[in-house]
Amino acid sequence: MPADHNIPNSCPASAKSGKNQQTIHIGQTGYVTHSGRVICVTQRNLCRRPFLEQLRAIAKARPLKIILREKDMNERDYLDLLIQCRDICQNYKVPLFAHTFIQAARAAQICSIHLPLPVLEANAGLLSDFQAVGTSVHSLDEARRAAALGANYMTAGHIFNTQCKAGLPGRGLDFLSLICKESPVPVFAIGGITPENMPDILKAGAAGGCMMSSLMTAENPESLISP
Repeated sequence: MPADHNIPNSCPASAKSGKNQQTIHIGQTGYVTHSGRVICVTQRNLCRRPFLEQLRAIAKARPLKIILREKDMNERDYLDLLIQCRDICQNYKVPLFAHTFIQAARAAQICSIHLPLPVLEANAGLLSDFQAVGTSVHSLDEARRAAALGANYMTAGHIFNTQCKAGLPGRGLDFLSLICKESPVPVFAIGGITPENMPDILKAGAAGGCMMSSLMTAENPESLISP
């Protein structure tokens, strides 16, 4: 894994931006225009239309990146889907991150991956062939462990109440602010992120936010990614 703390935009060498070098722009709706701040996290079973059709619409809207997170799949089936998603994302020049399945990512020549923290810990020192490695954290201790392992970025959550975590209250903006202050790498909020609360997570120090359910079900994903 690279020693620097920037998030590459694609596998080839490209311009990179550091933790605090992104510019906030205000769109016509009054919300932050954040195509460079929204990460799409997938869950294909939520889609109301064929998943690849939905993914194509999302990629067309140009989020910061797409993380193919399909936890119910075995690695062989995941690889097949990863290759199809890779081709769509390449067409729209949107970075695609694999999730969990390290060997599938290598087989599909995906150079960026998001790993649960225990998987990252189990593979410490074995990921130098990836250009970017991210992880998920749910506490300050986990954020410190992720940073020590050399994660290029981390997602922190869940921040707001969300149907995906029904019955579990969000950890809130104070939690997010604490993680952002402690982290030497970009932090992206996850859990109940919307265009309306995007300014709040940015003020808390986040580099952006992750959206899953809303993007998987949106008829017009661009309305969420570039409102």
